[in-house]
Amino acid sequence: QFEELETFARFGARLDETTRNVIEHGRRIRACLMQPEFAPVSVPTQITVLVALTAGLFDPVPIARMTEAESAVHEAAARIPEELRGRLEGDAVLSDDDRAAVLEIARQALAPFRQTPETQATATTPETAAGATTRRA
Repeated sequence: QFEELETFARFGARLDETTRNVIEHGRRIRACLMQPEFAPVSVPTQITVLVALTAGLFDPVPIARMTEAESAVHEAAARIPEELRGRLEGDAVLSDDDRAAVLEIARQALAPFRQTPETQATATTPETAAGATTRRA
């Protein structure tokens, strides 16, 4: 659905705020799902990024800073307490407490990347959005 909306938006259509938000959220998901070749990501780090994405924590991050923001989440996830890391690496369902802990780790890592009103106007221009698509999948 996101890619269809994004394609539709390229034709200069006027979009309502909800549609714009879906497109921006999708761009951030796509940016986070790309990873450098030969650079595997640990399961706890993947879970941290995916939980943060689904919770919308990356949404206030300007597209131009997504790579940097995701790296900050990766670094924070590397410091997850061993007990929580073990549960994340296991095959148990993520508990509400574990999810809250992962969200807090991601929230703290992403705090420096939140858009300000000054950066929001330029954060979603085609030029800045193009920067998110240059990493290899």
